[in-house]
Amino acid sequence: MAVESLKVLRRRVRSVRNIKQITRAMEMVAAAKLRRAQANLMAARPYAAKLQELLGRLSADEHLRQHPLFEEREGPRRILVLFTADRGLAGSFNTNLIKKAEDLLKSQSQTQWQLVTVGRKGHDYFRRRSWPIVESVIGLKGAADPIEARRVAESLVKRFLAGECDRVDLLYSRFISTVVYRPTLGQYLPLSAQALIEGRDERAQAGRRTASQPADYLFEPSVGRVIEMLLPRYLASRIHITMAEMATAEHSARMVAMNNATKNCTELGDQLTLKLNKARQAAITKELLEIVGGAEALKG
Repeated sequence: MAVESLKVLRRRVRSVRNIKQITRAMEMVAAAKLRRAQANLMAARPYAAKLQELLGRLSADEHLRQHPLFEEREGPRRILVLFTADRGLAGSFNTNLIKKAEDLLKSQSQTQWQLVTVGRKGHDYFRRRSWPIVESVIGLKGAADPIEARRVAESLVKRFLAGECDRVDLLYSRFISTVVYRPTLGQYLPLSAQALIEGRDERAQAGRRTASQPADYLFEPSVGRVIEMLLPRYLASRIHITMAEMATAEHSARMVAMNNATKNCTELGDQLTLKLNKARQAAITKELLEIVGGAEALKG
């Protein structure tokens, strides 16, 4: 019985050591991907911020306020764009987003919800529960794809302009730091002139110039034409930035989760090694006692 328990303990120690090697390797891979994703996110933010600043400057123009994408509607039809990861092993990263989405869907029972899922985890979860998924994006592999972002933005704009929905919301994880990422819900459509102004003023107060000292712009060929060109780019950039935020937060969550798993493997390995040593010592002691007992019996 002691021999069998020693075999079991040795096998468990080997298993824990193998798992520890895997989790450590996954942590290193996630850290490398995190650095690339964070660099891409930091590079994409100035472009999106400048687009929003320009639209904020134009917020008082009638061409902008009368654009169909700014039309406020009171209807019950809403689209929720849920961003999750394609893979797991990232702690509670996907679970928090799915839970927040499910709470939102259930809390507004009068709303006619439609889902657009970006990421396999959210798609699989809500498909099994028969929620109306009108579109899904799978296979981003933890990266922000500008082409796919443009396609998703065009699809959402098309649905909104066609009257298929009255509002579009985005639910994603916003990257704050390596260990902080928050589920964030934000309105995507219709656009809000007030939100554009507030975003412009926040950046102005951050240091470049004050809101009371606006820059003068010359628009060619016309303000209306510039707005028609800027709006699709702005909406596509928002989806792209959201994908970049998600990719960075996902790799961060996976790195932290694998780091915790490696620490747990180390602690469990130490406990099993101590238990193995005690069991081996007990087996040796038992064998010695049997040998001594046999020798005493022969003497008698």
